[in-house]
Amino acid sequence: MNREEITEKIAEIVRINMPGFDDIELVESTRINNEAGFDSMTFVYVMCKIEAAFDISIPKRRWEKMATLGDVVDAVEKELAKK
Repeated sequence: MNREEITEKIAEIVRINMPGFDDIELVESTRINNEAGFDSMTFVYVMCKIEAAFDISIPKRRWEKMATLGDVVDAVEKELAKK
């Protein structure tokens, strides 16, 4: 799976699970944590969905450092490379 495919899959999960992102273009610089106005539980829920979709586990300590879609893509790529 290449970076573009990973980005598209994550963007789809974000759009489905985070109201407000369904009608905007999601690019790697799009902020999806904290400043987006969602509480931390929403972000945790979305991260769990992403982990399940890719059959990976991203260390929780990395989650709080993620702010943009690109940060999440980087983390997914890193975990997929370990497989």
